[in-house]
Amino acid sequence: MITKKWSYEKKFSIIFLAVVMSFSFIVNAFAASTIAPVTIDYGDRYTLKVSTVDISTFTVREKTITRQADAYHGSTYIGTFYLTGTFQYDARKAVATSDSWRASSPSYSYSGKSSHSGASVSGSCTFNYLGGKTYKLTMTCDKNGNMTYTQ
Repeated sequence: MITKKWSYEKKFSIIFLAVVMSFSFIVNAFAASTIAPVTIDYGDRYTLKVSTVDISTFTVREKTITRQADAYHGSTYIGTFYLTGTFQYDARKAVATSDSWRASSPSYSYSGKSSHSGASVSGSCTFNYLGGKTYKLTMTCDKNGNMTYTQ
């Protein structure tokens, strides 16, 4: 029987290749969960462009998600509203454990709030442009960690 000894370079190459391949599978798994941006037209020249800017999974059964909503009146940019929620889930149920909001605007004042109840996180932000417009977002997690979003 002939045995072949592996050099350190070959061992390193094989290990390196295995790590790179594993990492690419992880990246692809997260890329597959990317949510396409949505534009909401309120019919009064106000629109909201909503996208997911951050999905962080801390453990197998917990995730924190941040949604970004860019507010416009016609072509005038009014401001950006961010809603963040943390969810825990297992095969039986899901629960929202925390919520937060923040906003920014180049020229207009704003106010907002967020809350969580059950498996949902909700938030709203009012930008004081031409009398004010309130934008609302809701995120809900199911027992398998799947998310749904409503405006």
